Amino acid sequence: MSTVELTKDSDALISALYKEYLQKRKDGISKGKAKIFGGAKEIHETIVPKWGFGDVEETLWELSRAGLLDCSPGDNTVWLAMLNDSGIIYMEKRFKNGLSEVLDYVEQIKSILLW
Repeated sequence: MSTVELTKDSDALISALYKEYLQKRKDGISKGKAKIFGGAKEIHETIVPKWGFGDVEETLWELSRAGLLDCSPGDNTVWLAMLNDSGIIYMEKRFKNGLSEVLDYVEQIKSILLW
């Protein structure tokens, strides 16, 4: 993968999604199921409820265009978002110490996730 450039919102959302993925794996959920986050509505409600719904949709599409998520359209929105292998590899390289390092980072960027 070439150099990935992300907006601050995309960086915050992929970090939050990766945190959720790692937590699911820690809880014993299979890789295949841990990668799946549902659609924009579920992500909006559970991960970034303070964001506008349109911002969640656009940020998911940004992450898809960057090659880090697979997003399936449906009903004029992101019907299904899934962390793909490239996204996992990108985040593993970024956060070599796993969940604890991701948790620290997400805590630092909480202001972006909660605006």
